[in-house]
Parts: sequence; C-alpha cells; structure tokens
Amino acid sequence: MGASALLFLALAALGAGPADTCATTPARIADVHTSDVHTSDVQAGDVQAGDALLDVAAAEAVSPALGLPGYCRVRGVIGPSIGFEARLPLSGWNGKYYQTGCGGFCGAVLPDKGGRSNAINHALKRGYAVITTDGGHEGAHIGDARWARDNPQAEALFAHRAIALTYRAGRALVRAFYGEDPDYAYFSGCSNGGRMALIAAQRYPALFDGIVSGCPVVDLAGSGGVFGAWVLQANQDPRAESGRILDASFRGKLAYLEGLVEAQCDGLDGSLDGLIAAPDRCAVDLDGAASCEGRSEAGAPACLSDAEKRAVAAWYRGPHDSAGARLFSGMPPGSERFWGVWYLGDENGPGPGMLLADGYGRYMAFPEDPEDYAPEDFDFDRDVAGLAAQGALYNATDPDLRAFRDAGGKLLLWHGMADPLVVPQQSVDYYRSVIAKIGGVRETQAFFRMFLAPGVGHCWEAPGAGPDDFDPLAALEAWVEDGVAPDVIEAAPSPAQAGLTVSGVSYRPYPAEPVIHHDQPAGEGARP
Repeated sequence: MGASALLFLALAALGAGPADTCATTPARIADVHTSDVHTSDVQAGDVQAGDALLDVAAAEAVSPALGLPGYCRVRGVIGPSIGFEARLPLSGWNGKYYQTGCGGFCGAVLPDKGGRSNAINHALKRGYAVITTDGGHEGAHIGDARWARDNPQAEALFAHRAIALTYRAGRALVRAFYGEDPDYAYFSGCSNGGRMALIAAQRYPALFDGIVSGCPVVDLAGSGGVFGAWVLQANQDPRAESGRILDASFRGKLAYLEGLVEAQCDGLDGSLDGLIAAPDRCAVDLDGAASCEGRSEAGAPACLSDAEKRAVAAWYRGPHDSAGARLFSGMPPGSERFWGVWYLGDENGPGPGMLLADGYGRYMAFPEDPEDYAPEDFDFDRDVAGLAAQGALYNATDPDLRAFRDAGGKLLLWHGMADPLVVPQQSVDYYRSVIAKIGGVRETQAFFRMFLAPGVGHCWEAPGAGPDDFDPLAALEAWVEDGVAPDVIEAAPSPAQAGLTVSGVSYRPYPAEPVIHHDQPAGEGARP
C-alpha cells in the first residue's frame, strides 16, 4: 500500500473531516512518487525514473463564493516541472475527475479562467474534482514560445507527457483526499487544449472515459509552421509604421468586409439570415470592393486598398507553393469579425495569432532552433518537409483510435466554422481520416462524433454571428454514463449575442449539417 493510502487511513481513523483533510494534504502526499501510484494505462517511458508525482506548495480550504462550492485548493508542481492547481469539493463530490488542457503555448496556471474553454470552475460547480496546469513550463503570455529554445524536455511535456503525468497526479490527489478512485475521468480542452484532448485519445487511450476536443490544433506543425508563416508573410508591408498591411487601423473596415462576404456567402445554405453556414462553398471575390486608392483611408472605412485586397485574399486562399499546390487551408469566410481579436493587434503590437505564428517558427518548428530565423523567411517550396520531425512530436493527426474505442472511450469534437485562428477544415480532414481508418461513418460515430458550429469563432473567446451557448460536457456525460449518444447539441445565443436574427442552432453529428432556427411571428411556431 502506498504512503498516501496509509496516511488517508490514519486520518480516517481519527475522524478527520474534509477541511482537516485539506489542511493536512501537503504532509500526506509529500513523499508520494510515481512508484507509489501504479497506473498501467500510462505508457512506459512517459513517466520517467525520478519524476516526483507531487510537490505540494500549499493546500487550503476555500469557502463557498461566487457560485462555487467550498473546495480544497491544492497548488504545487507535478514532476518534473508542471505547475498545477487542483480543486476538490469539500462536500457533494460527484465521484468524477476532470482534467483540462491549456491554450496557446500554455505557460500559466489559470484556475479562474471563465467560461468552458480550458477552464475548470464550470466543472467544479457540478461537483467534479478538477485540475489544471501550465503545460510544464512558465511563459510571459500564451504566444511566448521562448521556453522551448534548446529545451526538448519542455517540448515533450507540452506535446504530450504532461497529460499522463497530470492524470497520475490528479488521480493520486483524489485517492488521498476522498479515499477512493473516481468513477469516471474526463478531459476537456480547446485550441491547443483541443490538440491535447486528441492526443489523450491517440497516445493514452485508456486514461479517460470521455474527452471533449474544441477547435483543436490537429496539425500544429502545419498550423504554426505553414499557415502561420503564410499569414505573416502575406501581411508584410515594410513601408507601414507597424510593418503590417492589416493592423489595428484596419479594425474600422472589418464591418465593411464582413458585409461584402455576407452578401456573397450567406444564402449558400438556402437561407438569408446573417449567418454563413456553408463557408466551404464560398470563394470570396474582392474585385467588386470599393477602392481606397486616391482617397483618405482613415476617412473612408467602406473601401479596401489594393494592398489590403491582396492580403485579405491571401488569408482566405491559404498557403500554396509556387506551383499552386495547396499546403494548408485558409481562413473561412465569415471569420472577419474575429480578425481584430486574433491578428490586428493594437498600439502595443500584433495580435495573439501573429505572436503564436512567430513563436512556433522561431522556437518550436525544427529539432534544432536555427539562429536568427524568422517565419517571414519560410520558403513554401523548400521548408515544409523540415517541419515533419517536430510535427511527429506535437501533431494530433493519428487516425487510429481503435484502442480508445476498445477501451470504451467517447470523444466529442466541436469546431467553430468561423474560426480564423485554428481553421476548421483541419478538424474536418482529421475526422474524415478517422472514418476511413475505422471503416465508415456509422462505426466511427459509435464512439466519436464531430459537431460544426456555424458563425462561431475560436473557443468562445468572442461572440459571433451564430448562437454559441452550448454545453459539450453535458452531452458527453450522457453518452459516457447513460449510453445516450448525442444526436443533437442545442446552441442558444449567449448574453453577449443580443440581437441575433438566428434564435438557435441544432448542431448535428458530421456529416449531417446543423439546423438553424429563426425567430418567427407569433402563431407560426417558435422553431421548425
């Protein structure tokens, strides 16, 4: 019997309550190492000799507040270098464990992140024992990749090892605190956290009963190395003060651009409702856009300069080599309102998407980080092949999910169709590859379903043209615990989306298309 179990039994014999158990947590688990917690589901080599399971810096009981129950907050480091915070309900534990991923390049423990994207409090409110981490390193911001320079251990933690190590640590905490293992284990993540979610199913198929993967960076090498370099290069303008064609000053033109695109793309799904539900069927034509040439751009937001047209067209088109072969998908029509969030930046510098592209190219794209390299130097004819080695480490592109299926796991993937940061086509391409590997749609949907969300951007980070209030965890729970597969996930407008003409969307498992609901006059029925 391990040290944690012995100490728990001793406390139980003394009649220690949850708050007392919380206060004594550091002492009870200080000597627990990986050798004390036997979890055969974690593959050999992913937990290395000498990795301390838990180094607890603090544990304290937190009273109920702000809609959260009372919980034991445990903070510290999971060996070798994963900063974490776990929150364990003091009462009303639902018997389940919830682990989340982290966005961007990670680098910070964010236990109070709002919403459902790489967040834990929404699960804590439902009685879960929850844990979140920094991905194995500290960074200045989510676009900071300097930690990866000449640091293969940190890269391996970020790529996949942190998932298994955190699982072992989280399970040990739950066992030490409650005296029993959880009945169910869930993982959820969005963006890079969505990549981690797919990695969990691919590399660690027996760890989690249910997994939510949102807007996943399926192909990190392609997304960061090829798409990112393309976005940066297409936007270069050495004559501009910012060095970019589309910068903070372009924000005033986004509404005009969105209107142009809506006019061309909105009706392709058979309904004119302000929601582009079939972006893959639309090829945006900018020839009819009003020209800014010869006019004051600052005073004429309803126009595009020739340079702006070229940059915008390149962003839609996506990366190609000099022979015209497509290397990666471009930004989907309907994503324009999110460009300001991710790319245009402000007076302090470029947006997060630009920082992520720059950081990946400089510090993560190649096995050995080249000196004085910038993504602006990337050659789309010669350099793509050089991304493969690191891609094998980071990418979540393996379509063989048979081990996850055979372990009884359920996987729910969703992607915003208006996501310009992690373009949705890569999720579609991945899902199709799984269907081909598994042997058909029906066989795949028995354990893995994908839902596309029209008008929704990246990971709920900004309101879009499509209703985005939906709960993938609830749908997954019903599937895992009750055997009720999600044939539909209902989405309603969030409080930040007042004024939408669309009253709701029924997401359906791909390849079925979502059903869009509209406000109707009284007496005609609220929804078809």
